[in-house]
Amino acid sequence: MYLVLLLLCAGLSLSTCDITVLLNSGVLLSCLPDDAPVLADPTYTWSFTSAHTQQQHTLKEKGKLLNLRNINTTHEGQYKCVQDGYKAEDRMRLSRTFTIRVEVPPRFQEWQVVKEVAGNDVTLPCKVATFFSSGETETPPVVWKRGTENGARLLKLDKDTDDQEEEDKTPHRIFWNISPEEKDWAIKISQTREEDAGMYHCVINNTSQMLSVELEVAALPLPRCYGHTGPLEDCEDQDSRSGKAILQDSLRDFSASVYAELKGSKPQTNLIFSPTSIAVALYNLLLGARGETRTQLEGALRIPVEFSCVHSETKKLKQVIKDTLKMASAIFYSPERQLGEAFVNQSNEFYDAMPEKLTNDSNQNVILINQWVAKKTNNKITELIDYVDPTTSFILLNAVYFNGKWKTVFESTNKRENFMKFSGEVIEVQTLYSSKYNLQMGYNKKLQAEVGKFPLTGKNSLYILIPRTTSEESFVLMENNINKDSILSMVSEMNKIPAQTAEVILPKIKLTVDTQLEDLLRNLGLSDLFLNPNLCGIFPDESESLLSDARHSAFLSLTEKGVEAAAVTSISFSRSFSSFAALQPFVLILWSDEAGAPLFMGRIINPINP
Repeated sequence: MYLVLLLLCAGLSLSTCDITVLLNSGVLLSCLPDDAPVLADPTYTWSFTSAHTQQQHTLKEKGKLLNLRNINTTHEGQYKCVQDGYKAEDRMRLSRTFTIRVEVPPRFQEWQVVKEVAGNDVTLPCKVATFFSSGETETPPVVWKRGTENGARLLKLDKDTDDQEEEDKTPHRIFWNISPEEKDWAIKISQTREEDAGMYHCVINNTSQMLSVELEVAALPLPRCYGHTGPLEDCEDQDSRSGKAILQDSLRDFSASVYAELKGSKPQTNLIFSPTSIAVALYNLLLGARGETRTQLEGALRIPVEFSCVHSETKKLKQVIKDTLKMASAIFYSPERQLGEAFVNQSNEFYDAMPEKLTNDSNQNVILINQWVAKKTNNKITELIDYVDPTTSFILLNAVYFNGKWKTVFESTNKRENFMKFSGEVIEVQTLYSSKYNLQMGYNKKLQAEVGKFPLTGKNSLYILIPRTTSEESFVLMENNINKDSILSMVSEMNKIPAQTAEVILPKIKLTVDTQLEDLLRNLGLSDLFLNPNLCGIFPDESESLLSDARHSAFLSLTEKGVEAAAVTSISFSRSFSSFAALQPFVLILWSDEAGAPLFMGRIINPINP
């Protein structure tokens, strides 16, 4: 498809008509204007002289009109039309010449794009091949123009801010920013505004050269904590039963996820932890998290997005299980930091955690924190930390303590039995023994483990899972089968099995296991806590606070009296069942029917070597 132009040049004399046409367009040339003398019996001769070769040749066209199509640069030159005819008895000739020039549009336009945030200074470059030196009194070799709807507008440029007159109430913001070394006739716009955005052109005098720069100005971003320092949204339906079910399901899922991560971090070692303690500490942190950090926490904790009822449901859970599981939270913070009022109030409301200031003495801070931990764990955990960095701004603690009695009492004996390790080595251990213990036990196909359920006071039970053989492969297979669904299925199935009397042998256990949580939290998707967390609810001043330390300490004791367990989490930022003998590595789950989730989980690889 092409364009056709009908161009008529005025005038009766033998004149030249200059015509510029676009590449690939067309033009229709008329030999003579309409007001030219009329000749009788006219004939027409068209000739063409090339602008490139200067060769002339006669065209085949014999009519008054010459139609040129799909014009390219070979069509450039002079087109001459001669009309031959009679005026009365006289033979006459009229001629007209057209000069055709072809305009080739540029294949593309190119310009530099400079981006800046409103309020900052920005430099627009104009680097030329040859740098023209300009003295104090000389005119600059370039001028700058700004593109507007009404065309390019010449910019008035100052040398620097000192040249402005004091009485000028609207001082200029655009100045020369010349760099001889870079051969750059740049300009600087100070305190850029959004309305400064657009096209700028650096035109080099006495040449056809022009360098264009497009300035993009982004709006000044709102402060990160803008609108994020208020309290977390309220739970809309605190009486709904669905909130409890959601919390229980998320706790089960979180417990299994934590076990899956921790079991591989230190293979062939004892493991004991309280998923409830870790979860509640993160719930408390969630009160102050915003944006992507909040999203990551909700994902790691396996709770629905923006499930604000998690805090009120946790408060209810603490109340329900308070007789068997003591839970406490605390916040220690630097006196140089200001905590968000909403975070402080909600931490106290839901977690009974009133902030307490740290001192300027690191040793005193260690004593302060460890004393709190010892008190809340009934002195079972007396040393959680040994050092507090002076730059620490915030320490969040959660401690749980469980002391459950066996519903069926073990016999008071000093019976010792052989415990077989993965290597085949046999070690002698003290045991809990009963020749007639009333318990529920059975083989679980999903877990590929023998399971014994030991009822404890309250609505709590200790589940012990023993793999089919003493091999490490069999144990690993059982561990890999542990997930939230298999745990819930196990609890449901064991509740349906009638209790029976059996000989029971369990190793006596008294151990404390410390676990660094940094890798765990990263693997759960909480990398944001260590990089650039959005904790605007806690620190409304927007100062950077990264999680520098996260640790968990758990204590477990199996004695004739029952099960005693404690934990504290800190975040700085086919067999005969006539007997049930756990004399090989096993997994244990301390389950709360009221919580619908594990309070403690772990594995015993060596009862006498924590």
